[in-house]
Amino acid sequence: MKRFLFILFFAFILLSQNAVSLEISEYNITFDILANGYVSEDVSMVFAEKLNTSTLNYVVLGEISDLKIFSDGENIGYVLEKSGNERNVKFVVPEGTESLGINFKANDLVFAKDHIYSFSTELRPPSPEKMNIIAFLPKGFAIYRDVIHPEGYEILTDGERIYLKWSFENPEDILVSFKFYNTHSDYSLGILIVMVLLVIGMAAYLVMHYRKKVKTEFLRGFTEDERKVLKSLSERKVCMQKKLEKEFGFSRAKMTRVVKKLEGKGLLEKERIGRTNRLFFKK
Repeated sequence: MKRFLFILFFAFILLSQNAVSLEISEYNITFDILANGYVSEDVSMVFAEKLNTSTLNYVVLGEISDLKIFSDGENIGYVLEKSGNERNVKFVVPEGTESLGINFKANDLVFAKDHIYSFSTELRPPSPEKMNIIAFLPKGFAIYRDVIHPEGYEILTDGERIYLKWSFENPEDILVSFKFYNTHSDYSLGILIVMVLLVIGMAAYLVMHYRKKVKTEFLRGFTEDERKVLKSLSERKVCMQKKLEKEFGFSRAKMTRVVKKLEGKGLLEKERIGRTNRLFFKK
């Protein structure tokens, strides 16, 4: 949704027959982006000459709230007319007005997608000599990839928040847009990932440590020869008895005793193959 702002000047004929033209020497707009996605807009104008009592119209597209208008710092009344998506604000400025302020909140300037926020608005200033635009990001947010329009901007900070600033002379229509993101969210996500990895690593270490401890305790109940056979068979799962005899240099009688003990504890099964056995690890 694009928003455009412009001012139309009309003489308040019943009070002033000779109205001066609306010459603005300085025009400033500050966008204060709030954490809830609303934007507080603060518009200020300084006129080249004091105004006669005059009626002004200020037109905005989109929903607005908390509207206030000030003439030389004094709050003045207004009439708000709605027509479709257009908001027409009518008000009378007092005789001798030198500056005008307009403040309101808008809710259709910021859009979010995949944790990236976009700000976009189109301005049609009333031909001021000088114009300044400032856009404050919410606290904890930063500019995303320097995607900023128009050029000629400055990225500044007040110590707590980042803000963008543009300065123009005799500006025409201006499209302001940029993207930003919440740095706290990224930081929290990073911490969460690190914590998950630490928990996984710790769990893996404890499981391996427990298994090693259980295996060590389990092997303490066997002789050195029995541990050799059990370890080899646990790694191979299936092996010929004659092959283990040669591997460890056991006699047939010793190998038979070892196999019989491990079989009695339910750790292996044997299958007769010719003059030897095929051994199966069971645990």
